[in-house]
Amino acid sequence: MSLGPFFRSPFTDLTASMVNFQQYDKCGPMEMAAIDCLEAYGTIRGNEKCADLLADFKECAIMSKQVARFRAMRLERHRQGLLGDKKSEEYYAKPPRVDAY
Repeated sequence: MSLGPFFRSPFTDLTASMVNFQQYDKCGPMEMAAIDCLEAYGTIRGNEKCADLLADFKECAIMSKQVARFRAMRLERHRQGLLGDKKSEEYYAKPPRVDAY
């Protein structure tokens, strides 16, 4: 996977950084660390040198593990409900009282 453009032109240089995560507190520092590492090693060699930083940033941006964990918990809840282990009222925890805040 190459992170650089297929061909370079003034247009690709002008629009290279239009989409970024710098406005988000959660993923902004990870993006900067990954970009700094890629800038130091280049885009081709940086893919193997910066693999851990790129993987962390990708997980922060896409949240694939978090979504997979959510789906697994949801499927387990529904499985327990279909088998009769839990009633439908016991699927989720009860919300806090109104005056609890």
